[in-house]
Amino acid sequence: MTHAPSWDLGSYFPAFDGPAYRDHLTAVQAGLEQLNARAEALAPATPDTLDAWVEFLLQHETVLADYSHMASYLGCLTAADSLHEAYKQAQAGFARLGAAYRKVFAPVMEALRATSDEALEALIARPELEGTEHFLRTLKEESRRTMAPELERLAAELSVDGLGAWSRLYNEVSGRLTFRMPGNEAPVPMAQKRSLLEDPDPQVRRQALEQSNLAWEGMAHVVAASLNAIAGTRLTLNARRGIDSIIDVALFDAAMEQRDLDAMWQAVESHLHLPWDWLRCKARCLGQERLGFQDLMAPIPQAESRVYSWDDAVGTILGAFDRGYPALADFCRQMLKARHVEAEQRPGKRPGAFCTTSLKSRESRIFMTFGGRHGDVQTLAHELGHAFHGRVLAGTRPLASQYPMTLAETASTFAERLLQDAILADPETPAGQKLGILASRCDDAAIFLCDIRMRYLFEKAFYEERAAGEVPISRLKELMLIAQDQAFGDTLDPAQRDPLFWASKLHFYIAGVSFYNFPYTFGYLLSLILSERGRARGAAFHAAYEAFLRDTGSGKAAAVVRRSLGDDIGQPAFWAEAMTAIARDLDQMRHLLAEAGA
Repeated sequence: MTHAPSWDLGSYFPAFDGPAYRDHLTAVQAGLEQLNARAEALAPATPDTLDAWVEFLLQHETVLADYSHMASYLGCLTAADSLHEAYKQAQAGFARLGAAYRKVFAPVMEALRATSDEALEALIARPELEGTEHFLRTLKEESRRTMAPELERLAAELSVDGLGAWSRLYNEVSGRLTFRMPGNEAPVPMAQKRSLLEDPDPQVRRQALEQSNLAWEGMAHVVAASLNAIAGTRLTLNARRGIDSIIDVALFDAAMEQRDLDAMWQAVESHLHLPWDWLRCKARCLGQERLGFQDLMAPIPQAESRVYSWDDAVGTILGAFDRGYPALADFCRQMLKARHVEAEQRPGKRPGAFCTTSLKSRESRIFMTFGGRHGDVQTLAHELGHAFHGRVLAGTRPLASQYPMTLAETASTFAERLLQDAILADPETPAGQKLGILASRCDDAAIFLCDIRMRYLFEKAFYEERAAGEVPISRLKELMLIAQDQAFGDTLDPAQRDPLFWASKLHFYIAGVSFYNFPYTFGYLLSLILSERGRARGAAFHAAYEAFLRDTGSGKAAAVVRRSLGDDIGQPAFWAEAMTAIARDLDQMRHLLAEAGA
């Protein structure tokens, strides 16, 4: 059966800016106004005010679902047609509503901060709020680190035109920046740098890094100012909110404790020999003594890459899921039949891939651009995993359906591993294609255990120094090289490192979140553990897996893992379980390379 690679957004609204769309937008605006009025009238929770709190929270849940529905729809429109002025204008206007939404909670936090623990328990016990315990406890915890309402309102407003402006400046600079490749007269957009770093030709990769860094060098003063301003604003707000460490905010957002993060990094540091062994092996495959930074994502010449048609890709994924997880396969068929996947190649689409889910309709949409490579097939499986997570959560209320980044990547990577395992187990799969899949897995290990750790180490050191004043460009380069040495050991050629990675990486400039790095390693390792248990137990594990997914919006990461899996993420031994899969992939890679005479 052929599945069209273009989506249908009609179940959101019949037409953009049509009557249903306008009515919904009006409802969101009116709901926010009513919510704000209720928020302003809230007093600390007591037996006499519990009804008012319940009414506020129920209305918040309704507004949240409506807001999510519109945000999801506009995100789809602007991704699929990034040049459409009306779409971009609508999304920019909707961002103002986001700031207004944040302002609603300024008086709520003040009232909650003055609420006693006994009153909070009474509120949690209200039957109308069943399932919202984690949300309410998290809100109470956040209230302890907020400023006075008028200052929180100001911070919300400045998040658009202050902090957010620096982030938008970076996006503007990076979006316009180009570089020259020798022998190519046309300037190369910075967005194409990644594909050039995956080119089989080592000269192309080296030139791509060198020439793109020449372009970044010319804009280093601008992006360094942006980075310092974003960090300085966060540090100023943290001081006002009584927050001692920048990492505390990141941990709160990730639903983690410092103990959990320390245990994860301890396990990583104890097993760095695994990705380092792979990077040394990769250098030999490429005929080099050591890798340059530009070689980290290079393909190895011994691997083969199959080219897929769209129908072949869909059939491969569904076949793999049929064998490993039939319920997931059935769900994916429904997604494809309903045309909830956008994968068509056409001008005007933004790069990248995502899955978005409306908390109102509980429908998901997947966005990507399918080019026929195995990586595109993996991306489709990855995003279908995210959508399945949304389906499992569909029976929970909106306030229990919002999960942190740490738990977001588990279902997606789990789906990827199912696909890869099926292809690797198929006796008809050529050895060269198996090598390609295993190389991709080993590259992932190097990314999440080394590259992501490098970003974390750099950002941690940068914030420590930024607390004493602005960090100059020369020092930013030094901090980045120090982090690269710590994360990659002796696997990189010292003359071919990347001192400007801090300038070229978007994640450091996202205004809404700091330390956009360690949650990736958390999610990667947790997904490997889930995959290993699924591999061992087969279909018997699926109920525990879905219980885990269903619980992701109902507790901190440690509690979710403990309730669903019975494990303690604050112990390095838990994380070490993931290394079994990495070691096995590396052993299989060595075996196939030996058979190939490499």
